[in-house]
Amino acid sequence: MKKTAFILGLTLILALFSWREITSQKTVRSSPVKTVTKSEVKSQGFEEDSIIDNPNLHKYVEHVRWQSTQDVTYDPSYFTLSYPNGDVPANKGVCVDVPIRGLRAIGIDLQKLVHEDVLSNSSAYHITRADKNIDHRRCVNLITYFKRKKQQIPVTNNAADYRPGDIVFWDIARGHVGVVTNVKVPGTDRYFMVHNICCGPQMEDFLFAAPIVCHVSIEKVLHENLP
Repeated sequence: MKKTAFILGLTLILALFSWREITSQKTVRSSPVKTVTKSEVKSQGFEEDSIIDNPNLHKYVEHVRWQSTQDVTYDPSYFTLSYPNGDVPANKGVCVDVPIRGLRAIGIDLQKLVHEDVLSNSSAYHITRADKNIDHRRCVNLITYFKRKKQQIPVTNNAADYRPGDIVFWDIARGHVGVVTNVKVPGTDRYFMVHNICCGPQMEDFLFAAPIVCHVSIEKVLHENLP
């Protein structure tokens, strides 16, 4: 009983310090996060605010938005995956699976790309043994990969700098990631994000809800990986 009380108390203390750290950042919004419901996304009850001419980029962003209509259980369990193009069960996933699945829809396989980079540069990832099942599903490894490929761009407080398809990493827990959509939050210059923080992929006004630690340009990703 005492052990349980101690663990609960420690959890509350860590949560408090984490909240204070997040809310102390200038980039954090104090207003509530607006969520677009699954039914709203399915009914297309909103207008796209950015017309995407690049067919690959359009397909990618559409797939990311489509993910927010699916019933997916947040499940951080370890899965044995096929290789390449391996995926966890379609009804399961975590935050990293949003950009992974979106990019796979246009033929970009982060599992293979990250695994090959880890094999050839394990010291950069601080990994002693590569694992094709999980390495690409960790935010810290994805950040390292995108930085090594010079696909990251400066983090700013300007919403206009975050374009549809861009990948954003936040300082939450052990890392969190989401994708910029092409639908703007009403009355703002911010685009809705699609991310999975606990309850499956959701389209939310989350861009400045927590400190941003890495901003990846989708244009650079496409240029590097597609003809």
